[in-house]
Amino acid sequence: MDIEPRFLNREQAAAYVGIGVHVFNQEVKLGIWPQPRVRGPGGGRLTWDRKLLDLYADRDSGIGVATPAATSAAFPAQPGLTHSLAENMSATLTQNRAERRPQEARRRQHH
Repeated sequence: MDIEPRFLNREQAAAYVGIGVHVFNQEVKLGIWPQPRVRGPGGGRLTWDRKLLDLYADRDSGIGVATPAATSAAFPAQPGLTHSLAENMSATLTQNRAERRPQEARRRQHH
């Protein structure tokens, strides 16, 4: 059974958007691509949501704009759910940035 994962590691995400890992890292820092989601018990695994990569690619190509308003329109809140996809994405990105800071500091100390 072939399954295409929703969440991609760095190498998969770079290949998915058609660039090398080094350029992908630079473009993530520049905000061209979204920040990764921190995963795993120690927070050492970073993944990118395939659908979020698509939204950023759409914005870049002029098809659409990857903003909370645009993602809310594309993925409206479902009855019974408290947050839209846009709100969840925003919260996740903010949470992940806060979670990464102590981990990045620890990594720098060990190198």
